[in-house]
Amino acid sequence: MRVSPDEITYNAAISSCEKGGKWQLALHLLSSMPDARLVPNMITYSAAISACEKGGQWQLSLNLLSRMPEAGVVPNQITYSATISACEKGGQWQLALNLLSRMPEARVVPNQITYNSAISACSKGGQWQLALNLLSRMPEAMVMPDQITYNAAISACSRGGQWQLALNLLSRMPEARVVPNQITCSAAISACEKGGQWQLTLSLLSAMPEMKVTPDAISYCAVMESLDSGGQWLEALSLLQQMLAAGLEAIPQARRMAISACSRAGCWQEALSATGVAEISEVTASDLDSFGILLMECEQRDLHSLELSSELSMSRRLSAAAPGFLPRQSLLKPLFAGVACSHISTRSLSYHRELALLRYVLETAQPGHPATVAEAFDAFGRNLGSSGSWAKFAGGSKAMALLAAMRAGPPAHQSDTVGVLEIGTYCGNSALRLAAALPGVRVTTLELDPLLVAIARTLVAFAGLCGAIDVWTGHSGLLIPRLKRRLVERSPTLQSRPCFSAIFMDRWGYDKDLALIQEHELLQRTGGVLVADNVLTTAAASFLWKVAGPTASFASQVVAVSEVADNASEDWMSVSVSMDQNSGLQSCLEALPTELAELQAESECFRQRVVADGGSGAEVAKSEKPAFTLHAKATLARAGIGPGN
Repeated sequence: MRVSPDEITYNAAISSCEKGGKWQLALHLLSSMPDARLVPNMITYSAAISACEKGGQWQLSLNLLSRMPEAGVVPNQITYSATISACEKGGQWQLALNLLSRMPEARVVPNQITYNSAISACSKGGQWQLALNLLSRMPEAMVMPDQITYNAAISACSRGGQWQLALNLLSRMPEARVVPNQITCSAAISACEKGGQWQLTLSLLSAMPEMKVTPDAISYCAVMESLDSGGQWLEALSLLQQMLAAGLEAIPQARRMAISACSRAGCWQEALSATGVAEISEVTASDLDSFGILLMECEQRDLHSLELSSELSMSRRLSAAAPGFLPRQSLLKPLFAGVACSHISTRSLSYHRELALLRYVLETAQPGHPATVAEAFDAFGRNLGSSGSWAKFAGGSKAMALLAAMRAGPPAHQSDTVGVLEIGTYCGNSALRLAAALPGVRVTTLELDPLLVAIARTLVAFAGLCGAIDVWTGHSGLLIPRLKRRLVERSPTLQSRPCFSAIFMDRWGYDKDLALIQEHELLQRTGGVLVADNVLTTAAASFLWKVAGPTASFASQVVAVSEVADNASEDWMSVSVSMDQNSGLQSCLEALPTELAELQAESECFRQRVVADGGSGAEVAKSEKPAFTLHAKATLARAGIGPGN
């Protein structure tokens, strides 16, 4: 007996796809209904839109919503709420608000879910004022805020640096008969952390049991982050012990922040002895940052015996990550110099591309010949490009633009400069090119990941440039403040304070690094060259305004460049020259325009989605990066920033 599927069958199947995260299959079923002589109804479209929403496909959700009237199906609360939620997940707060504003015209009444999604969209877009405005309008619309509403509004205040407003919302919840939960308290703690109020974060954490809320790992980590930023190492170690005693998750993240707090306070011995780092049997990706900080301390304090204690053990683990590959013995020392712990395992880490690059360079380039090493980098990048992957280093037109900018800078060997600084070593490509192109100039390059440091040092040694390049381990936020002191110690004969003639920034985080560079006067005040890569694809609006805005103390030019083996994808590199005696201490004095501030918030939201756990980040980058780049380009152009401006 043959039974033909009907609308109910299709609706159930599409709903199953939605619950299973199979949005492609859901759309396929929807598109096949006309062939089966079936007409999609409200339930069909609602399930399909929800499937796209859960799959992060906001464009498809909007498309389905727009097609409903043509199909004779009137959108309802569920379809609007799901589409607004899709826009929220995609960082499209403007579209979310537009949909909300269109609902009365469509005779659809917004509900809690609709408002919550719109407020969350504003929160993720950095629009805390709009989020609070929506919250205030809910009672007029006869919609009562709930936990999710307050959580989203408090998170919006947190992202906007409005810790006082976040605490005010938290205090108003009992009056609104809404009970705070772990998310609420964590968001309020995060707001205080961003406001530099570490004492309040501790107070909120201790008050959670009184609210009948049990602190979780997120709450503890938010407090730990505030203690790290505030340099409160004793409190951080105490909190870490509480987390260990409670058996909470996220111990690696908390350990990293406790170690960072100890490092900021100069208490590196306590970081080794009191954080349990020595007892770790196998290190995950989350632990690697902790070892990077400890390695930084070893390097900065010249504790070479500790650095070199584990070459053989590390070589076995690196070999396990790349079966069949072990560098020749003459390269083992530079490869593992600076790796401070013998327990790091790469089995669970994604270093296959970097290890493949290392293997390729060692097998194809000539030892002691930097030009052949650079060509091997480019060839490897072209091979990646032909397979649809992306080389995460500056080659091709990017490399040419970088070298041209650095060559045009002031002499890097004059009395008060100590060479060139790079922030973001990766595998050492740019540092190698700079050292080869600028004979006699010392290149100092910073990299957080100790395994990437090991790879970079290997390639530096292989190219014969150990005498020209210093690869330092550590986060720029920790290294830059002590970099000046280290340079003074190494250059005691300089009459003026030492600085760099040029700085190359090659990591997402330009604003914070620029602020530290200016605070510690690391760039030559007059004529110093500041180069930043990937400023278009990262939509570095705030940074570009500071160096290329109308009142910036830099003379800047933005150059259009392309990735290795991908001439079709445009990116920008900014080249800035400090213009006067005060340019090392200040940047653009004019406030960041609203449109650029919104773009900066969108950039940060996009970055969070690109680096998301679970492997979804690569798909987000591939599917949305082109459109996001075009949007960033148009927005920056309206502000007078871009090539030719």
